[in-house]
Amino acid sequence: MDVSLPSPLSPGLLIDHGFFRGDLLFDHVPDTVFFLKDRQGRYTAVNHTLVGRCGFEHKSELIGKTAEQVFPLPLGSGYSQQDQRILQGGPAIKAQLELHLYGNRKPGWCLTWKVAVTDPQGRIVGLAGLSRDIQQPMGSTKEAAAVSRAIEHVARHLDSPLPLEELAALAGLSVFQLDQRIRGLFGVTAGQYVLRARIERACDLLRHSRDPISEIALACGYADQASFTRQFRKSVGLTPSAYRAMG
Repeated sequence: MDVSLPSPLSPGLLIDHGFFRGDLLFDHVPDTVFFLKDRQGRYTAVNHTLVGRCGFEHKSELIGKTAEQVFPLPLGSGYSQQDQRILQGGPAIKAQLELHLYGNRKPGWCLTWKVAVTDPQGRIVGLAGLSRDIQQPMGSTKEAAAVSRAIEHVARHLDSPLPLEELAALAGLSVFQLDQRIRGLFGVTAGQYVLRARIERACDLLRHSRDPISEIALACGYADQASFTRQFRKSVGLTPSAYRAMG
């Protein structure tokens, strides 16, 4: 299952404005953490799964606190740093493999999504997030952490060549082993995962910046605008300029 959130989100999509309560919906999904946070990174809405994993009984015990106040080090500080990067206009987090706490307070691996929440004027007013438990075996904790490093390396270096041999070496795996782990997590090959990450970054930049398309091509790892346009049209069905014109 591939969970994808639009970025950024309008508050009306997930906050109770008489239409939809995201926390009530996700109360019924025990393998998924859901939360909303304000501009200071404080929880404003959470589901019961997150409440239990933080060692509380009631949602009210989490509201108004930051991740750093409720999770042990170094997890809490790492989550808070993620929050601040997004709240300051940084890129969304999409399907990042990371360590979380389960209900028994033991660590387990999750895929995490975090996106900015904006007001009608486009100003960032908070963030929304999901973390879904990994169901399939991930091998040893050391191996899972290595795969996580490779995935994070992709996110941080989309403007560079990302040969699979380099990613596999970073994870201490063969290319075949890395490909199998990526397939198990995301349902695509390692090469397709890198391509998807580049196109998703390009879509974000086209929607939320006025950078020239030639610069966006370079920022997403393409040697020139022509090759970027060909791949973008193949993946999205539109040219970059047509996609940007959609607003």
